Amino acid sequence: MTSAPGTARLPVGPRGLSKEAITRAAVELMEELGEGAFSLRKLGERVGCDPMAILYHFRNKDGLYRAMADAITAELPPVDQARPWNDRLRQHARDYRTLALGHPHTFALTQKFLNTGVSDFAHIEMVHGALKDAGVPDTVAPTVCLAWYASVIGLCMAEIGGLIRPAQAAEIAEIERLPLDRFPNLRQLATSYGALDAEIVFEIASDMMLEGIHARTR
Repeated sequence: MTSAPGTARLPVGPRGLSKEAITRAAVELMEELGEGAFSLRKLGERVGCDPMAILYHFRNKDGLYRAMADAITAELPPVDQARPWNDRLRQHARDYRTLALGHPHTFALTQKFLNTGVSDFAHIEMVHGALKDAGVPDTVAPTVCLAWYASVIGLCMAEIGGLIRPAQAAEIAEIERLPLDRFPNLRQLATSYGALDAEIVFEIASDMMLEGIHARTR
């Protein structure tokens, strides 16, 4: 069978498996099991082939992981280029948080690579355009870009990992048992930690990053 004119065919390996199909199955399996329990053997069982056949497309496990990270990155929506630079970065950060909450196990793979591949480049280009509009000089643009990404991805990882969340009753009680003379601020704010809102933490941190970028250009 031939492809329709103008239709690109996906590379097909052993047993007719396409790279796209394997990657999709890998993301689904990662979300079910988590990275600790994920393996090529289990993925092979899921798609019905020998694990070595999977490497036909990816060369090694890191190659598979990068393809998986790029597959979820492809879900990030484009940002309206007509918006002010800070609104573009703020919206992109929010989209990353949504992606992380939707793929808490696979999202961790995004922090393993400088870029995830084809799906990532358009977003990185957008970030650089926003930084240029903010007045960030080219001499430090790569540094600022990477710092921004690391901050956003780090915030997302902190939330899906359990750091950014309301404190539990036992955690609040532990703070309240601290000696008042040594920990007056923590004691005073103990109950406030129980009312913490993860989204508000993200928004405040995002605003702080944007304010920092603006401060560097003045």
